[in-house]
Amino acid sequence: MRIRETLLGVIVLGLVLGGVFWARGRGHSGEDAIPDITRADGAVDVDGVRVTLSVMPRPPAALAKERVRVRVESNGVPVTLDGGWISFEMAMPMGDHRYVLVPGADGWQEAEVVLPICTSGNPRWYAIVEGTVAGRPITARYRLDLTRAAASAPAP
Repeated sequence: MRIRETLLGVIVLGLVLGGVFWARGRGHSGEDAIPDITRADGAVDVDGVRVTLSVMPRPPAALAKERVRVRVESNGVPVTLDGGWISFEMAMPMGDHRYVLVPGADGWQEAEVVLPICTSGNPRWYAIVEGTVAGRPITARYRLDLTRAAASAPAP
């Protein structure tokens, strides 16, 4: 009788824990909470600063040179993201895609990036902006979907 009760308790605990992990992955803290920068700029508010990320051209294409721009503001005024960099990752390992952000025009920091398309067909990448503002570490996360690079048209 004791083994049966213990086994039943373990099964119930497993179901509860499985439900918790499933709900956490699908709730507000999941994909919908991460700004999508595929077709428009995205902004994340972190500890009193707003981190805006822009990618051009839109939508971004695999194996094409893309320009990413980051603007950090406090109270609507641009502030410096010290030691700023942006990295890109997928659900599966795709190599090191980390780029230093350099000063650009009008308070933006930028980098030129090239991202491959996953052979599985999954276009989803995650961009992570990191650095410090006034000595405080800042991290902001975004998502984007790559399109396949357009095939070049044959010469007439």
